[in-house]
Amino acid sequence: MAKLMKLEVLTPEKVLVKREDISYVLLNTIDGGIGILANHGPMIAALGEGTLKLQDSSNRVILVYVEGGFAEVKDNKVVILTPRAQEAENIDVAKNEQIRDEAKDRLDHPDALTDIPHTEKILRRAEARLKTASLVGKVQPYSMNQ
Repeated sequence: MAKLMKLEVLTPEKVLVKREDISYVLLNTIDGGIGILANHGPMIAALGEGTLKLQDSSNRVILVYVEGGFAEVKDNKVVILTPRAQEAENIDVAKNEQIRDEAKDRLDHPDALTDIPHTEKILRRAEARLKTASLVGKVQPYSMNQ
């Protein structure tokens, strides 16, 4: 049996995920993906906007969109602190497609009031949510034999 870790995904509003049966975590850091297994050394990582992949003791894959933040790994516990997080199954695809399309249109046709950096951030976040939602049912569990 795989060794297990505790995991918490925390936002300012709520505890989105709190589990004690996690066998694998794939973090989307600002420098790239980092896989975490039990007994990983202590670390703190800055997260980018994107998908957090979790795997429980029964090899079920859980996908969560995180909007940046930080991850702390210590003593077989992973804590994710993020301004916003959402389970992939709860992402409103139509709403995020509309947000993406409106942001693209604003960037393609900016006016004097268009805040380009803010609009780019809105676009990045909508695209990251859509990517996370598109992975549901398509991501295979991590295997030590890979």
